[in-house]
Amino acid sequence: MTIDPRPLHERALDTGARLLAAGVCLCLASAPLPALAAPAEDEGIDTEKKAMDVYNQGKEAYDSGDYDEALQLFLEAQSLFPSPVFHYNIGLCHESLENFEQAIISYKAYLRSYESAYGEQPDDQVNTENKISRLEQAIEDKKAEEEAAAAKASEPQVIIQEVPAEEDDSNKAPGRALIIAGGALTAVGVGVAAGGGAVFGLQAQDFANQLDAVYTGGNPNKVTLEQARGIDSSGRSAQTNQIVMISVGSAVGLVGVGLLVGGLMQKKKAGSKGETPTVAPTAGPEGAGLMISGRF
Repeated sequence: MTIDPRPLHERALDTGARLLAAGVCLCLASAPLPALAAPAEDEGIDTEKKAMDVYNQGKEAYDSGDYDEALQLFLEAQSLFPSPVFHYNIGLCHESLENFEQAIISYKAYLRSYESAYGEQPDDQVNTENKISRLEQAIEDKKAEEEAAAAKASEPQVIIQEVPAEEDDSNKAPGRALIIAGGALTAVGVGVAAGGGAVFGLQAQDFANQLDAVYTGGNPNKVTLEQARGIDSSGRSAQTNQIVMISVGSAVGLVGVGLLVGGLMQKKKAGSKGETPTVAPTAGPEGAGLMISGRF
């Protein structure tokens, strides 16, 4: 098998002499390389030729810039007919895709397999080793950038944001906050007193009806003395809860009414400021004097 390890873009097809000399061979370069021993034939299937067909497809994909497709085709060719050149071209694809770690692995595999197959290093050994060194440096640089970015992100940052001053709307709507709070508390107080009182009042009435059935209705449910005591205790708790809910609701409602009245008074007082009489000097053709304006 005749193989040229040089980069794809540096190769030219030269098929005539090699077809005559070796039958089926790789048409990749003008300078021949020692051929690898071909693997055992698989029942008449020419794996070398099939590998070359796949390789040529990969070369076309690489030349057109489709590095993902080229990589898959070179890998397939390598699986059909192992060759150092395939390792090299796999490394080229990984490098173009910026898979630097994989590219280094492929380039090193190229150097090892070439020496193993031919007993010597390839002509481009120095260039390949320089590629490996350059990629290793690129990996280190990228790692350093990521670490610096992570360190910077973890540093505490001071963010200064200008907050516009809130307008003092106390003069625009005096007593508004008190009115809103008073209305809300009044509504809550009424709800607690009415709702809580009604719920616990119904419960207390129900327990009272049960006791009435026991003592004056002939005890139709056959309630025992212990059960009757429990019903009586539950009734008393319901009555207590009813009183508590009404008391709490009334207290909250009274506070709300107080705030509501205070807010209304502030609003009324502010509204009357514009009606306060004012005195200002005046002058005209007929003389000077004082002008008193306002509502009396």
